[in-house]
Amino acid sequence: MRPLALRKGLAAKYCDVVSFNRYRFTADELRLPDGAEDKPIIIGEFHFGALDRGPLHTGLASVSSQAQRGEAYRMFLRTALHNPAAVGAHWFQYGDHPITGRFDGENYQIGFLDTCDTPYVETTAASRDVGQMLYQLRTAPQ
Repeated sequence: MRPLALRKGLAAKYCDVVSFNRYRFTADELRLPDGAEDKPIIIGEFHFGALDRGPLHTGLASVSSQAQRGEAYRMFLRTALHNPAAVGAHWFQYGDHPITGRFDGENYQIGFLDTCDTPYVETTAASRDVGQMLYQLRTAPQ
C-alpha cells in the first residue's frame, strides 16, 4: 500500500474536493501533501464516544464523559473552521448503534441520539453553540 501522503496526492489529482475520515481530536494540522495544496478538504466522518451512557463501546475516539464529548465536539469543529483547507465536517452518526450491534457487530455510543431517540444534550448543545458562531469562527483572524 502507498504511503498516506502519496494517496492523498493521487486523490487530489482527480478530485475537486478530497475527503477524509478523521478520528482525532483536532483538524488543525490536516493538510494535503506538497503539490496538492490548492484542493479543499472535507472531513467525511468524525465522532467521539463515552461510556457513561449508552452502548458499551466508545467508537474510534474515546472521551470520559458526555460533558467531555460536547467539549471535544466544540474543539474539533473549531479547529476545522480555522483550517483554511477544510470546507466541511460530517459527524458519524445520527443515532447510536444497537446495544446488540449492527450488521458488523459495532455497538458504538457515537450518535446525537441514543437508541431510544433521546438526544445527548451535551453534544446537541455543543452543535448549537458552534452553529451559532460558525461564520465568526470561520472568518476570525488567526
